[in-house]
Amino acid sequence: MHKLDTSGLKCPLPIMRTKLEMSKLTAGEKLLIVATDASFTLDCKVFIRRHGHKLVRTWQNAERYYFILEAA
Repeated sequence: MHKLDTSGLKCPLPIMRTKLEMSKLTAGEKLLIVATDASFTLDCKVFIRRHGHKLVRTWQNAERYYFILEAA
């Protein structure tokens, strides 16, 4: 599983970096994203709808948001 830590970054940087990392993956590969910007939650949902990726899991721990995406 690949990992992307966007902690401390504000919109739009987390979603821009997510898009770049996802473009490097082949179908079925997974990316774990760590974010601290709450707006990333909505951005991520829109992103996966537009690009056909799959949200495998999401959770929150203190001030961090975690997302596992699977590349389409």
